[in-house]
Amino acid sequence: MAKGNYDVIMVGAGFGGSSCAALLAKRGLKVLLLEKNARAGGKAMVMSKGGFTHTVWVVITAPTQGNKFDVVLKELGMEDKVELVTSGGRRNPEESTPSSNKPPERPRETGGQEPPNLINDIATMSPQDIDALDDISFQEFLNRYDVPKEMYAQLVGPQSDGCFVVPVDAVSASEAVRTLQDLIHHGGGLFAKGGIGRVAETFTEAVETYGGKVIMRARVEKITVEQGRVTGVVTDKGSFQAPIVVSNAGIQPTVLKLVGEEQFDKSYVNYVKDLVPSWGFMGARYYLDKKVIMDVPFGTISSYEGCWSLERGLKAKAGELPKEWTIWYEIPSNYDPDAAPPGKQIVMTGYWGPCDPQMTEKQKKAWWDRGDEIMFKAFPELPAHIESKEYYSAREISALSRDQVLPGIGGETIGLGQVVSQAGRYKPSIHAPIRGLFYVGCDAGGRGIGTQQAVDSGINVANTVLRYHFMHQSI
Repeated sequence: MAKGNYDVIMVGAGFGGSSCAALLAKRGLKVLLLEKNARAGGKAMVMSKGGFTHTVWVVITAPTQGNKFDVVLKELGMEDKVELVTSGGRRNPEESTPSSNKPPERPRETGGQEPPNLINDIATMSPQDIDALDDISFQEFLNRYDVPKEMYAQLVGPQSDGCFVVPVDAVSASEAVRTLQDLIHHGGGLFAKGGIGRVAETFTEAVETYGGKVIMRARVEKITVEQGRVTGVVTDKGSFQAPIVVSNAGIQPTVLKLVGEEQFDKSYVNYVKDLVPSWGFMGARYYLDKKVIMDVPFGTISSYEGCWSLERGLKAKAGELPKEWTIWYEIPSNYDPDAAPPGKQIVMTGYWGPCDPQMTEKQKKAWWDRGDEIMFKAFPELPAHIESKEYYSAREISALSRDQVLPGIGGETIGLGQVVSQAGRYKPSIHAPIRGLFYVGCDAGGRGIGTQQAVDSGINVANTVLRYHFMHQSI
């Protein structure tokens, strides 16, 4: 039996779904937000254990100014509900991060001639010139320059690899350049007191503040369609009706499982099946009996040899793990004193891994052991102070976010990869080929890094859905 009638049903309270639902509720629509987990935030959900508070894995967002979180929180009137902080402490969102008008120093000179200034070109490139890079990889873009190994390692390892979790010879140059330009002008390294998932929780709270309804621990089993139009959803807590459904569950799970491929044209189903996800993320959470890493809230361990490529990824997937790779680490209590008991510390690591939730324990252990080896080499004092530790892989990430519907994928870090042929003007549409069905989140409608891309999508989809609603109401 159907329960209630809504203008919009939102499937999933990740950063895309929660921001979109909150904006639609604020703008007057009757919204129902359904989330299968106990908390909002999806892959960036907040966890609490033994006095420690942290996200599921390493989550670092950017930019520090001109942030999409600020845009949504300001419209909702909830800026005071979340304290966003940077590596330097509390951030004032009204202050602009000064971007140097003077270009960085040239990398080096070759043969007495001045090489093209890579960083200056990235910093000053016009939006039109960036859009023209949709069809080439970031590797192809970098090959236009004489880039020293040190600069290459910095741009590709901590920056490009971490922002997209897609190899340098696959990620779209337009996505990479646009994001690096944003980092140059507006800075990076933004966190939230209580965990970045608090932002999504605040968006979710706003839904009810503005008259909508939120049901947690409600798993959507089916998006119902009649005569080519959505009519609502079926969940483990009953059925709900609405002429508009927005899915934050991922395009592939939405089409292939929640709606069912029989409702779509075969060519569209094949297109959806062929979409390429980002890589997965693996890592550890070390719960320490003392503070080992002081002051810095995050950092990277990287080298030129640690940068990922398609060839390197294929070898690693086959079991030939490289000796070096980039590790990102986060220390929540270094930006939020309440994130750990007094005198203690949690250190979280993150590094690339397969996005297959069905990896065997033996396969996962090989990756985790290599991650520990690299981390402990950089911080030899760390092992002696580990009270307990936990590892995570694509399996845990998939369980929190998108269901596995195709072999070998499901635990991807940032949904569909921002790769050549899927980024820029090739990004999947937020409109499904079924009336009233839309996608939100990192798969469609947004640009940027991880949670920022999801919220950017949330803003854009909210604008589109609102217009769609009123247009159809007026006819």
